[in-house]
This record gives sequence, C-alpha cells and structure tokens, in this order.
Amino acid sequence: MGIDVVLLGYGAIGQAVHRMLASHADDVRVAGVLDRAALEGAAGEARVAGPAGRQVPVVNLGTATELADVIVECASPAAVRTHGPGIIGAGTDMLVASLGALVDDRLRSTLLERGPGCCHLSTGAIGGLDLVRASAGTIEGIRLGTRKPPAALLHPGLTAALRAAISQTDATGRPRQVFGGSVADAVRLFPSNINVAAALGLAAGDMDLVHVEIIADPGATLTRHAIEVRGSGGNYGFSIENFPDPANPATSALTARSMVSGLLRLAGRGPHFI
Repeated sequence: MGIDVVLLGYGAIGQAVHRMLASHADDVRVAGVLDRAALEGAAGEARVAGPAGRQVPVVNLGTATELADVIVECASPAAVRTHGPGIIGAGTDMLVASLGALVDDRLRSTLLERGPGCCHLSTGAIGGLDLVRASAGTIEGIRLGTRKPPAALLHPGLTAALRAAISQTDATGRPRQVFGGSVADAVRLFPSNINVAAALGLAAGDMDLVHVEIIADPGATLTRHAIEVRGSGGNYGFSIENFPDPANPATSALTARSMVSGLLRLAGRGPHFI
C-alpha cells in the first residue's frame, strides 16, 4: 500500500517535503529526485540526494514517470509549463504547488482536463479553498490582500520600478502597496510570491473574480493573506498569517506542509473531509 513519489525541484520546498515525508514512509515513499541538473539533461555519474539515511537517486524525467505514482512539483511556474504536459501525457499524476502557471488557459486545460494522468492542486499557503469552491457560481468578487516583508518580494526578474518601490519601504520604514490588479498580472510580476491568488481563482472557477493587492511592509515578520469573498450565497473572510520558510523567504513555511498533507490524502490517510 502507499504511493511512490518523485520530487520535481529540490530547493527549499523540495528538501522540506522530503524531510517531512520521512515519518510517513509507510504511506508515501520518495523514489527519486528531479533536480535542476537532471531536468536540463546534464550527464554525469549517478547521484543521490536527500538527508542522511534517506538518500534517493537523482533521476531523469523519463525514469521519474516510470517510478512515480505522483510527481511532486516543488520548483516554479516555469517547470510546470515546461514539464507538466509531458508528465500528465505520460499517464503519471502530478501535484502542483506553483499554481500561478495555471493562469494560462491552454496549460490549465491541458493539465486539468486532457489526462491520462491526473493533476492535483496543492492548497499551499492558505485555507478556506473548500468554502470558495463550494460557493463557485455565487461569488461576485474576491479581494486578496497580501502583506510581506520587502525582502520576500524581491526577485531577479522584478522590474526596475517595482524594485525601487519595494526597496523604498525599507528606507522609509513605512508599508506601501506595490501592486494592485489581476491574478494574471500579479503572477507575471511576482511569480514566486502569489500562488495563493491563482488558488483562489481556480477554486472560484474564474480568475477574473480575484483582485490582488500586495503590500511591502518593513515591519512585518509574518506573511499575511487577508481574503474577502462576497456573493449571493454569503460573505466570508479569512486572515492567514504564516511564518516564511527560513530557507526561502519568498514562500511560506506552510507550503511544504500543505503538500505533505495532500500526498497523505492521496495515499489514503484520513481523516477525509469532502
């Protein structure tokens, strides 16, 4: 019983998932790792990855689809775009953390509808998605306000104007809204920071229902997501405050835990809420 998984991406999230799964080996077995070098086709001697006593082989994508019941994406939206269709097309299931990739209508259709593999979506850094999904069709609008320390919003692909605006908050010591707009634009400008916006859009059944606001706050020690849902079926509010992952401040420490929880559900571990 149980399932075999391969970790696609082995940075902070992938390593955290691997460590956490060590105590659930009867339910979820890590069969291998697809790191950046393997994904880029680098040749060389056989390699292993993982904590002492739990090391597993580094494999290529073809081997991963043969070994795994589920390939666990711990990498980036770019990895989902590049490798997701091939994984699903090979008949292997995939757990996706970088939900921002699914703002692309064609990719979303390919991964969620075509098969033969099944694409599972991680809840990531927020909760309440079950209520949002249950309310789909009655929702009139969703507002997501995300507040993070400035350092957590800086990344190499940031525009000069956004970089200056975010950096200025450190200089002034005052929080500042650095983005307001659609899920698609939020994901384009902050691809590593705002997967929660795509999660809300996917649960609601319409990305255009979600308005995103991002605040750089030099006084923040936690990442805060304030979610307001309004519609004909009711009005709902959630406030989530997460510690950042110490190894990667751009993401929440809850992200890896959510992925492990999802894998345990796929392996049949309860309790199950449906």
